[in-house]
Amino acid sequence: MINIYIDDSGSRSLKDLDQPVYLLTAVCIDNRYFGDISEKLKVITDRFKFKIENTLQSSFDNNTYTSNRANKMSKLLTDLVISENFELHCSEIIRGDIPYIILDKDDRINTIKRTLRVVESYDIPIFTVYCDKNEFLNRHGKGNESECLLNRKMTEALVEMISIYLEKNNEQACIIADEGNYTVSNYMIPYLRENPSERISSEIMQKKSYDSVNIQLADVCAYTTNMKLMHNIKKDNYKHKKIAEELFTVIENYNTLNRLF
Repeated sequence: MINIYIDDSGSRSLKDLDQPVYLLTAVCIDNRYFGDISEKLKVITDRFKFKIENTLQSSFDNNTYTSNRANKMSKLLTDLVISENFELHCSEIIRGDIPYIILDKDDRINTIKRTLRVVESYDIPIFTVYCDKNEFLNRHGKGNESECLLNRKMTEALVEMISIYLEKNNEQACIIADEGNYTVSNYMIPYLRENPSERISSEIMQKKSYDSVNIQLADVCAYTTNMKLMHNIKKDNYKHKKIAEELFTVIENYNTLNRLF
């Protein structure tokens, strides 16, 4: 049995050309290794959170506050910036949003890299369907109909890639996605119910991403792939080009890309 974790990256709106790439990524985790993979990811997440907390605490080491007051202020700040629903969210880590801004850029990037190396360690297959919006608009035009067509084609293409993989390996699968994912809720769930598959359960599970380290892994893989594709389109104008190359290299051999026209 395979658990397939799906996430998207980039704006799905064809009007938003500041984000010229939209993609869906599927991360396929064999249930035989589910426990080990989940545990490794949890360790990475917990260490990342601890490092943020520890950095906040250490910021009070060289000040005039009493030890008791420093501890109270450190706890107050920690409670304010770190939600109890803490998770790895790749785009925010790259940008250095709260609470990740507390750490240096190298610490943030290395955490993403360690997460991606879990894919490498367990030979986890990844399937990505992506769209260059400018090319799609040139072929299909603008408007709501084109956006519906985009989401439908993305869904169909990803399901086909997954189905071929499952057929080849004689496996069954269940899909798990972030709760509230627009494309999954409005296109993938109806598509699988209308086109039942012998290999894929028509009942897609939706969970809060902070409750699933594997959905967080899908998020990291999706955003890392998006950065690489953005770099390919924008070339030297892309501000994250070095990071994009560095991170994508880790999962490149495990990630099958399908360009949607």
